[in-house]
Amino acid sequence: MIKIGIDTGGTFTDLVVLDDESGEIRTVKVPSTPEEPALAPLEALRQSGVAAGEIDRIVLGTTIATNAGLQKKGATVLYVGTKGVEDVPIIGRIDRKEAYNPAWPKPDSGVRRRHVFGIEERADHKGNVLTALEESELVRLGDWIDTWLATDPDGDWAVAVNLLFAYVHTAHEERIGQYLSKRFPSLPVSLSNRVSPIWREYERGTTCIADASIKRLMQRFVARLSGDLKAEGVSAPLTLMKSNGGHADAASAADVPVQIFLSGLAGGVIAGRRFARDHLSGKGVTLDMGGTSADVGLIIDGDFGSTTEYEIEWGVPVSALFIDYTTIGAGGGSIAHVDGGGFLRVGPKSAGAEPGPACYGRGGTEPTITDANIVLGRLDPDFFLGGRMKLKPELAQTTVAALAEELGLGVEETAVAVLDTAAENMADAIRLMTVERGLDHREFGLVAFGGAGSLHASDVAARLNMARVVVPPHPGLCSALGTLLTNQRVDRARTVLHRSDQIDYTVLGGQISEIAGEAEAELRREGLAGDAESRVLLNMRYLGQSFGELIPLTGLEIDAAMFEQAIQDLHVRHEELYGYSMRDKVVEITEVRVVALGEEAAEATFNAPAGSDGGTHGKRPVYFSGDGFVETTVYRRDALSAGARIDGPALIEEMDSTTLVHPGDAVEIQPDGSMLVNVRSAADSLAAASAPERDPVTLTIVNNALRNICDEMASTMVRTAYSPIFSESRDFSCMIFDKDRRLVGQAEMNPAIICAGLHTVPHCVDELGIENFLPGDVIVHNDPYRGQCHMPEHLLMKPVFLDGELIGFAANIAHVAEIGGMAPGSFATTATEVFQEGLRLPPVKLMAEGEYVKDVWRIVMANHRTPNTTWGDFHAIMGSLTTAERRLQGLVGRLGADAFSRIGDALIEHAEQWTRNEIGKLPNGTYEFEDFFEDDGVVAKPYTVRSKVEIMDDEIIVDLSGSDAQALGPINVTYVATAAAGCTAVLQSINARDVPLNSGCFKPIKVVAPPGTVVNPVFPAPSVAGNTEGQPRVITAVQGALAKAVPERVGAAEGGSACNLLLGGVHPDTGEFYTHYQLDGGGWGGRRAMDGNSAQCPAHASTIRATPIEVFESRFPLRTLEYSLRPDSGGAGTWRGGLGIRRVFE
Repeated sequence: MIKIGIDTGGTFTDLVVLDDESGEIRTVKVPSTPEEPALAPLEALRQSGVAAGEIDRIVLGTTIATNAGLQKKGATVLYVGTKGVEDVPIIGRIDRKEAYNPAWPKPDSGVRRRHVFGIEERADHKGNVLTALEESELVRLGDWIDTWLATDPDGDWAVAVNLLFAYVHTAHEERIGQYLSKRFPSLPVSLSNRVSPIWREYERGTTCIADASIKRLMQRFVARLSGDLKAEGVSAPLTLMKSNGGHADAASAADVPVQIFLSGLAGGVIAGRRFARDHLSGKGVTLDMGGTSADVGLIIDGDFGSTTEYEIEWGVPVSALFIDYTTIGAGGGSIAHVDGGGFLRVGPKSAGAEPGPACYGRGGTEPTITDANIVLGRLDPDFFLGGRMKLKPELAQTTVAALAEELGLGVEETAVAVLDTAAENMADAIRLMTVERGLDHREFGLVAFGGAGSLHASDVAARLNMARVVVPPHPGLCSALGTLLTNQRVDRARTVLHRSDQIDYTVLGGQISEIAGEAEAELRREGLAGDAESRVLLNMRYLGQSFGELIPLTGLEIDAAMFEQAIQDLHVRHEELYGYSMRDKVVEITEVRVVALGEEAAEATFNAPAGSDGGTHGKRPVYFSGDGFVETTVYRRDALSAGARIDGPALIEEMDSTTLVHPGDAVEIQPDGSMLVNVRSAADSLAAASAPERDPVTLTIVNNALRNICDEMASTMVRTAYSPIFSESRDFSCMIFDKDRRLVGQAEMNPAIICAGLHTVPHCVDELGIENFLPGDVIVHNDPYRGQCHMPEHLLMKPVFLDGELIGFAANIAHVAEIGGMAPGSFATTATEVFQEGLRLPPVKLMAEGEYVKDVWRIVMANHRTPNTTWGDFHAIMGSLTTAERRLQGLVGRLGADAFSRIGDALIEHAEQWTRNEIGKLPNGTYEFEDFFEDDGVVAKPYTVRSKVEIMDDEIIVDLSGSDAQALGPINVTYVATAAAGCTAVLQSINARDVPLNSGCFKPIKVVAPPGTVVNPVFPAPSVAGNTEGQPRVITAVQGALAKAVPERVGAAEGGSACNLLLGGVHPDTGEFYTHYQLDGGGWGGRRAMDGNSAQCPAHASTIRATPIEVFESRFPLRTLEYSLRPDSGGAGTWRGGLGIRRVFE
């Protein structure tokens, strides 16, 4: 019998025919038909020549769902939420992607506010019903839906239902679904408890919305294709590739389309798994590089990993089980350009299939990766797609030459720079993906496929010190092949709650058995006749954390020994990922996940050509960095037999791909036809370049590497923290300083904290003495009169050494939720001196040469109301520093300490010059503005912040000398916080996005704030509210002044507050203190040609998030009655302000 695997991509549809008896395959490639997606698979099937009666099964991978979600081409969704919190998908997470871009538009969650309905019902976090769902509410909902359907009877409508705590109380959603299916039988309805039964209402809501929007589209596609196949005489079952790496009955999959959202991407990783098992001992990184992007997957111990979230666009997640992969904008059509900061960028913008790269001759004018390869002789313009498409090298030369002129480089140098940048971007993605999982990428090989993967694989591998690259047969059709190499698969997950010190194996075992039974039953419904293989994973975490790790069990029947082994596996996993474990802490189980596998994957047999004529097909000049153009032998792959060996330089061409063999590389043809590339010794590509410190490519690569380190620090922090202020709200910032105490790297996090780090880190080094920093030390510091902001923000920093030499510092400034003082949460609104605001720590060692400084820990724990939470949060911060230490050592080890120092100099000089250039575009002059506090919490009188901004050519002086005297109450803004706010205001006004945000950006900005004023209090004045309320006053005063100079750049003022609410007391269930720091967003002012964003965090915070209601109520003894947008709170006008938030607790 014959099995058919199909992959429908945006440009081509690939088909693989697998003969069950012989194991042999043959392939077909046809153009895709985006306007009618079912046509291309049918055409490919016709061209395959397979008789309909011979087909046993068809498995299809498709990007239809992905593209519809990305392009917002689905149905208009009517959203139903619990009354009072129905605005959740509109409010979002309140954070911003671009901290320094005031005009950044908020992402579209997939539903309009007028299409939101609040239904009267409520359950709590344990599944208890607080407000019953009445029949009258169902009727009211139905009438509301009828009203909308009447506005466009022929429109494409759908309903998404997402009630609070629906993952533990499903009955209300099920009743709604039953009612709507009877009243509106043809209306697609998605229920969040079925689509994504997870904790966190926003993520569950956006997933449910995405599912509803594409449900009818996918159902129509499946119905059309199934009908057409039947008309062709095909009776074999049609199954769809699922995002989790399995496949399912097409009709069932289309009914819950979110599970096939990444159907088209999964097949490639599955195929890569096959070749990693065969040639790399099961340890491979898959690189699927196509025309638009490159997808990177990870094969560990012969299998792929899984993840539970994918973002349709930034800030709009889809939560389901996906094959673990990452995508970057590095495809053949990715466009190279010079950004506003003067750096060379490649992607993510792409020329696409139309018009495509310039060399396609279809009107493309911007240089792409494909154009760069043409310029360097690495692609044959007459053999593209096996000669079916002729390329125009003269057009590639013209567009790359234009970029070369902009960069001040030669044409070939520029083409190399484009490919180097793309290769380093791919290498960075692989580094980040492996190190986040505690793995060493050097122990892996690369499996390269897609149309462009094998052209770039050796270069990427060399940068990573990966010794081997595997190029499978038919690399351009691997995704289609992968659809046939997978099982039927069903994943089931359920939120549970068990503690290791109170475990009941009977209850846990019963839950596992029930979930496994549900998963197997679904396989049976899809036609499974044999036995199912089930695997169980427990989501485990230390008590107090918000995120856990999936730990596999060794069987279905859990007992004490199996559970103890799972706990030990958690400790080991935590150490691998984050550098520490907490073996004496209670462990929680928060989720049971079962993977049920059905029908075995097909076995495909590959064979290299039996005979060979040597495969040579002439020579042509190919450009290699350092060697220039080199006469290079060209081979045709279909003429290379098993055992053949080719030494580089060489090109190996085939219909759908070209493999570049660099000088020093060697290729061996394997019996299955795969090409095994032994990669040249990976000499440091950066350090080996001549005088690399000043070229834009090296600067881009190192700047990106430093940013990635900070991003990974943040990931560690979020996943291991105890307090929701870190795990949910993300009120912290991660930074890298060089050995001279200069900021050289940061993630785009909270601007006010980043700017504060410029002062705080040098102060610590000066006070302690740089000679007293030793390997393994960790410093803690929160004293506002020693260079800090306000006391809740704690700096933890760690010196980083390489071969005994200090190379820099890792730093993390984080808002610790509780530090003692006169009020829970350490925000005393009536404080009149700093001593009332909590425990004040000068720079002191928390860890000394890797050992706990026990007396310091005892002092801290004794003065905080929630010592266990502080202990966990401090370890999360230290884990982020350890992460940075490892990665910085790796980066500097590649570059060399001297080269790293010189590159740091160049990055800082570059950032300073960029900032000066941007300031220079502003009109010289002096501009003034003021803002004020209504009172200070103690004295009922206003306090004014007066700003005088002087622009002098390429410098700015922010003079706050006219501000009022310091307050008695806690609204005072320390100088460090004031300077941070002043710099933030300037950088946001000039939209500092593309430039490296390091010390250089701040050099042209001077902030003057005399001691004794509300913007620079003297000891012992309180200042805890200076960050939350004072920094917005400073930013408004400075931006108000700048608005007079450049009104086109500065919008109306934002909400002006962090909206922070401190909650605390004794938890009735535990008898222990709790504290919670609740952050919310406000409306931002209107801008030129657009309204302000609604429900957005303040300018000085920018990247903080609101704690989800379901997390909040599960952790603390409080309930949210309302969380909604305030109607008309943005005011009137052509371009209105955004809406604020109303939140009601009990």
